Amino acid sequence: MIKNSINTTTLAIADIIAPIVSSRDIVNKLKNNISKLKAEMVYLDFAKVDFISRSAAHELLSLKEDFRRRLFKKKEVDFINTNDDVKKMLRVVAMNKAVPEKNKPKFEAEVININSLIISKTR
Repeated sequence: MIKNSINTTTLAIADIIAPIVSSRDIVNKLKNNISKLKAEMVYLDFAKVDFISRSAAHELLSLKEDFRRRLFKKKEVDFINTNDDVKKMLRVVAMNKAVPEKNKPKFEAEVININSLIISKTR
């Protein structure tokens, strides 16, 4: 279902996609549909969406950023009516995007012979 006003469009995700959003491909199709809209503000309504996968959440956040960064045909995309599970997944993915895995410090444990610790303590 699509609700339109002059510069605003609301897309009901459960009606357009499904109550379970589980792939990047589906979000990419949504991105193509949003590109064709004339509205400058697009609300993605998650009212009847029960679950989104990590990959779909990542793609949705990327979609939002892509439209915000455009020079031409820029659109503001916002998520509305998200349940707690959808919010949590979006937050987790957003935090991981902010601090990518490659920037996390690596833990490199040093291998120590237990006997060397015992011997040095007794001396």
